[in-house]
Amino acid sequence: MEKLKVGILGLGRGLTHLRNFLALDEAEVIGAADRLPAWRQRAEELIGRVAQQSGKTYSCKLVPEFEDLLAMKPDAIAVATNGRMQVQHACQAMDAGCHVTSEVPGAFTERELILLRDTVVRTGKTYMLAENTCFWDFFRYWRKWLLEGRFGQISIANGEYLHFIPNTLDLPQGGRVTPSQAKAQGLTGLKPCWRADQPPIQYLTHDLGPLLEVLDDRCVSVTCRSAPWRQTETPLRSDGQIALFETAKGNLIEIMVTLSTRRPSEHRYRLFGTEGSVEWSLYEGFGRRFERGRTERDGWERVEIGMAARGDDTSTGHGGADLKTARAFARAILGGKPSPIDAFRAIEYCLPGILANRSAELGGVPISIPDLRLEPFAGTRFWDVVGLPEVEPPTEKYALPPLRLE
Repeated sequence: MEKLKVGILGLGRGLTHLRNFLALDEAEVIGAADRLPAWRQRAEELIGRVAQQSGKTYSCKLVPEFEDLLAMKPDAIAVATNGRMQVQHACQAMDAGCHVTSEVPGAFTERELILLRDTVVRTGKTYMLAENTCFWDFFRYWRKWLLEGRFGQISIANGEYLHFIPNTLDLPQGGRVTPSQAKAQGLTGLKPCWRADQPPIQYLTHDLGPLLEVLDDRCVSVTCRSAPWRQTETPLRSDGQIALFETAKGNLIEIMVTLSTRRPSEHRYRLFGTEGSVEWSLYEGFGRRFERGRTERDGWERVEIGMAARGDDTSTGHGGADLKTARAFARAILGGKPSPIDAFRAIEYCLPGILANRSAELGGVPISIPDLRLEPFAGTRFWDVVGLPEVEPPTEKYALPPLRLE
């Protein structure tokens, strides 16, 4: 096939997938489905704007039901639906003969992950978890520097997802409000969205996934504890959870997720090595590096790396990572190549969070993380797709703000 015929399921978060697949030379969006008329109207307006800007004509049919979308016989489906329905929809699509890329978290239970694995094996279809953070540019440098030995042996890694998401009640026409907004507006009968009672640590793929790729590793055990439930806007979930994972290589990975504490949203990542360390914060937008040979008096280097590489189209969401995710999926299928984040790797991103919450429910007892692969993990294939940078980024001394004692 010259172009991948793509269907989009779900036009909430899926609007981004629609925009990105419309932008790909490798893909043709033939349809999109959502039960909410307002979401379909929003998608129609987007298609009109893209057509006007590009001068192209798009034939994308907007329908209410998934079955209507499958009847169009797409080559692939982008699943961007309710997180509790993602495995069901992915398996339904593969059984209908479609390849699948799915939004995160990808699954809610261990049983769903086994069903996903078995469906991929049985149908032979390509599956890719659309974990966009793995495509952020600074992780490419981290992988390169790790292979070059600039930090010695990595012993500890850390990831944090800090995002206040109090809008947990679905409006019938689309969109969400907080419980206090619903009360103030006199809205009744609203249903909690799928994330309202999702254990925070189960939304860890944005943090764990890229760290596993940088380290070329997988988790084998976890212990986790939950914070109190004090946020009145999100009464169905803990204010946050902190998990500590042991990996197959003997490393420790600490992940914290809070969706219920007020602060500017950001991701934070850190690697701790025997000879140096590196870290990056979304809020600051640049990296800090302390590599082999530097002294404490030298201090940190400020490294100008971010989500996007030079030349990336950053208008497509998450520093251009959303577009890269869609392109990697399309090119894997058209080129007959493996998915960069296949079902087995998706399990290794998702299952640790599911079992981390189980540990928290049991008071933090250690829980083993089973290997659900059919063959032993032989190493990451992600960097074969993404590649490593050849040119070093600009650096300067990291300047501390003046210390004020008054």
